[in-house]
Amino acid sequence: MNTWLISDTHFYHENIIKYCNRPFNTVTAMNFAMIENWNGVVDKDDTVYHLGDFALGRSCDYVKRVNAILDLLNGKKYLIKGNHDRKVAQLNFEDVFNGLVLDGFMLSHVPKETELVNIHGHVHNNMPFHYMVNKYNVSVDVIGFTPINFNKFQRR
Repeated sequence: MNTWLISDTHFYHENIIKYCNRPFNTVTAMNFAMIENWNGVVDKDDTVYHLGDFALGRSCDYVKRVNAILDLLNGKKYLIKGNHDRKVAQLNFEDVFNGLVLDGFMLSHVPKETELVNIHGHVHNNMPFHYMVNKYNVSVDVIGFTPINFNKFQRR
């Protein structure tokens, strides 16, 4: 079993394609590609920590649409709540956190000042994957729209 990290998928968010210059023509193509990439590396028994901004939407069927995506994704999914995450109590995550220390690493949505190595999202493609000695950005925009294995950080 493996542990995976990812952030800022923004499922259903059409404007994120333009804002972050994502290589997709439609939100449907973006959603499909991220589901395929996720399931291409994550097994059913793996654990995934999503570091916030899982989906975006204002429609009355938001919970239904987000849970439909969650049900398609492999693994046990935990959410570190991001600034765009809504109605999280109604979503099919195993658990939801505001932040979490995992094996000596600080997992958060926004970058944190901490003595621990901070793995976060929020900054999309405005910061590279490793941009300071103790900061890693796992926004999909810099990790190829695919979850990254937590072992990559444990070996550093």
